[in-house]
Amino acid sequence: MDADLPLNAAQKQPQGSFRRRILRNQWLVGDQALVSAMNFLTSAVLARMLGVHEFGVFSVFYIILQYLNSIQLALIVSPMMTLAPQITDESERAIFLKGMGGYQYAFSAAGFALTLLLALVEKFHLGPANLDPGVLLPFALSIFCFQAQDWLRRFWYVDEKGRAVFVNDVISYVGQVVVLLVLWRMHAATVTSAYYAVAITSLVAFLAGAAGEDVWGSVREIKTVVKQTWAFGRSLLVASQFQWVGSQGILIIVAAISGVSAAGGIRAVMALLGPVNVLYQLLDNVIPVRAAREFAKSGRAGLLAYLRRTGLLLSLVVGVPVLLISLAARPIMAIAFGKAFAGFAHLVLWQAIYVLLALVYKGLQYYHRTMGSVGVLARSALVVSVVSVASCIILARQYGATGGMIALVVGQVLNVAIPLRALVFRKPNPAEA
Repeated sequence: MDADLPLNAAQKQPQGSFRRRILRNQWLVGDQALVSAMNFLTSAVLARMLGVHEFGVFSVFYIILQYLNSIQLALIVSPMMTLAPQITDESERAIFLKGMGGYQYAFSAAGFALTLLLALVEKFHLGPANLDPGVLLPFALSIFCFQAQDWLRRFWYVDEKGRAVFVNDVISYVGQVVVLLVLWRMHAATVTSAYYAVAITSLVAFLAGAAGEDVWGSVREIKTVVKQTWAFGRSLLVASQFQWVGSQGILIIVAAISGVSAAGGIRAVMALLGPVNVLYQLLDNVIPVRAAREFAKSGRAGLLAYLRRTGLLLSLVVGVPVLLISLAARPIMAIAFGKAFAGFAHLVLWQAIYVLLALVYKGLQYYHRTMGSVGVLARSALVVSVVSVASCIILARQYGATGGMIALVVGQVLNVAIPLRALVFRKPNPAEA
C-alpha cells in the first residue's frame, strides 16, 4: 500500500496506484542490487590497492564505524521505520520524521566530536597495531557523512520513494568506487585517503538529497521524538550492543590475537557474500514497514503468515547462490581480491552457514519488534555475546581466523534458538488475534 495514505484509505487505491507501487518496488530492488555491487567492488578495490595488512587496518576502523551505526540503527532508524508507518495522520508523521532527522544529525555530530577528541590524543592503540592518529580526521568525517546519508535513504524507504533512494545511492556508492579507482591510478591509495573518499561521496549525496526535503527538525521536535522512541530504542540498543560484541566484535578479538591480516581476511570473506548482506539490508528497510501494516490490519496471525511467506521465498533466493559461491570459493577469492586472499577461502563455508542462519534470525527479529517484545532480543544478544566472545578467545588462539568464524556461527545458532523459543512458547493474547 502507499505509505502516504492512511491505512483505511489504502484499500480504496485505484489500479494506477498499484502500478506505481510496483514501480517503486522495482527501484528499491534495483537500489539494493546497486549497493551490493558497489560494496563488493569497493572491498575488492581496497583489498587490491592496500594489500592484506593495510586492508586489515581499514577493516578494523570500519568495524568501529559499524559499531556506531549499530547504535544509530537501534535508537533512530529502527524506531522510525517501525513507528512512522503506523502514524496515519500525514502532518503528524511529517513532524515525527523531521524530529527523527534532527535526532540523527545530533547523534552523528556527537560521534564526529568524540572521534576528534581521540585524534587530539597522540597515542591511539587498537589491538597489536599502532594506528596513525592522522587517520582519525577523515574517519570522523566518515562517521557523520555516512550516517547522515544512510538516514536519508531510510527516510525515503518509509514512504517507498525508491527512485530517490536509487539516485542518491548512485551519487554515494558509485562515486565512492570512482574516487577510489582514481586514487589507485594516481598511486595515492592509503587508509587515510580511502576514508576521505567515503566521507566526501557520502556528504555530496546527502546534501544533494536533503536539499529537496524538509528534514531539518527543530530542538522541540527532536525532544518530542526522543521521548516517543526512547523506551523502544533503549531495548533495541541493549540488544544491538551485545549483538555487535557477538558478531563484529569478534573481528576485533581476532585482530588482537591473530593480527589485523587475519581480521582483513575475514572481512574479505564477508565481502564475498556481501550481496546477501545487502539483501538483508533491503529486508530491514522494507519488511518492518510492511510487517507493522500487516499487524495493524490482521493482527498476530496475519503478521506470522506474512513473515512465513516471505521467509520461504527468501530461503530459495539466498540459499542457491550461497551454495554455489561456497563450492567455488578459492578461485572466486583469488579473482576478486587477489591471490594473497585465496588462503582464506576455507572460511567461506563458515560464513555461508552464518548468513543462512541470519535469515532465520531476521524473521524472528521482525516478529518481536512488531509485537513490541524487544526484551527477548536483548536477552538473546546478551547470551550470544558472552558465548561468542568466550568461544573466540579460546578458538582464535588455536585456529586463528577459522576459530573466529566458528565462534560467529556458534553465536548465530543461539541467536536463532532463543527468540524462536520465545515465539513458540508465547502465551496467546486474544486481543492480538
